[in-house]
Amino acid sequence: MQLFAALLFVLAVFFVVIWMLKHFQPGAMNNPVAGLKIVTSLPLGTRERLLLVQVGEQQLLLGVTPAGIHLLHTLETALPDTTSNSATAFASWLRTAMERRKQGTWSPITPAPKGNVKTGDQLPPSGDASPD
Repeated sequence: MQLFAALLFVLAVFFVVIWMLKHFQPGAMNNPVAGLKIVTSLPLGTRERLLLVQVGEQQLLLGVTPAGIHLLHTLETALPDTTSNSATAFASWLRTAMERRKQGTWSPITPAPKGNVKTGDQLPPSGDASPD
């Protein structure tokens, strides 16, 4: 009975930690509250990052460190939000690759063609990725 109680306790702690990670990440705070929105985040180190924050019509570049948050630059013109486009592009590439794999025309060990790859459908070999 003690083993079962310990297992339930560990599972409860696990789910609480998962819930906290989901709700307290900077990316999770992207819902616009009173005109504030984190446009993008760029980690610079283990505890340092750059944040691009939308405040109404203005965008601010902030440096976040353990010592505090510093305004680095106020952008004159807003940068476009490209996160949804890159996710959509990856999703379409993944869907195409999965369809080709079902048809049997895609192989994960396909040798990379020489020259530039314009379609992006083939992966380079695990060795040197530079063209000959």
